[in-house]
Amino acid sequence: MVFVLALLLGLVNPFKELKAQSIQEILDRIQNFYENTKTLRATFLQEDEFPSGKRILRKGKVWMKKPGLFRWEYYEPEKFIIISDGRNIYVYYPEENQAFVYPSGKAVSSQLALGFMSGRGDIRKDLKLESFKVLENNLWQLNFLTSSGDSQIEKITLQVNLSTGEVKEITLYYLSGEKVKIVFNHLEYNSEFSPKIFQFNPPRRVKIN
Repeated sequence: MVFVLALLLGLVNPFKELKAQSIQEILDRIQNFYENTKTLRATFLQEDEFPSGKRILRKGKVWMKKPGLFRWEYYEPEKFIIISDGRNIYVYYPEENQAFVYPSGKAVSSQLALGFMSGRGDIRKDLKLESFKVLENNLWQLNFLTSSGDSQIEKITLQVNLSTGEVKEITLYYLSGEKVKIVFNHLEYNSEFSPKIFQFNPPRRVKIN
């Protein structure tokens, strides 16, 4: 994927109160925060909203380790796991005894767009800042467009702690009309955990596609 950073400074409304230097400082702060983060662990709540109006609330836990290792475990309502071992991405449904394998870098569009969090990307190059909104408690909402090379995601919104650059919430807007919001809780950084957590060793009965 080739990404281009284009700050839309010519627009009247989105950036009328910010200078180009200030915008760049915000992006630098986010990127620097995750460049200095070797590992990440958190619980999360995920809300999937579909064009029909149907909503699904999911719960789980996530681990990340540089470069490019991650594990998303979903506990409710459906159990499934997404693992990256740095070479491949595995999506595993234990209750169905089925798994799907994709080459790393060519699958799971949301993971590619958020590569800056796992050491495989740069927010200043991978996303295109469109607008922002000032929230309470020193949080900012940053709205990004993805590159034209992303065939699934149209827009990404991040809620960021402006003091640190820490991402607290992510919302993904898919071209299909689906919206996925992920809220992180109990965030821990630079903790030690076993590398086995990023290995995919399914039972023999699992069908791999």
